[in-house]
Amino acid sequence: MAYDQEVNSWFVQLEEKAYPVYCGECFEIRIGDHGIPSRIEINRHWSIIMREARFNLRNKDIYHIRFV
Repeated sequence: MAYDQEVNSWFVQLEEKAYPVYCGECFEIRIGDHGIPSRIEINRHWSIIMREARFNLRNKDIYHIRFV
């Protein structure tokens, strides 16, 4: 999942096409060797909400996710 600053949105690249990730969408985010259920939200910043934690996404980073 990568950020596109021009449209202020995150996208997932699948083959030749990029698909937007919408606020409230649920997926597993990879942290180390683990997939952790989470959802993406936006307030002042895009963030990931997990069961016991929340963190802001960094626009220049790429995150590995899997839709479940």
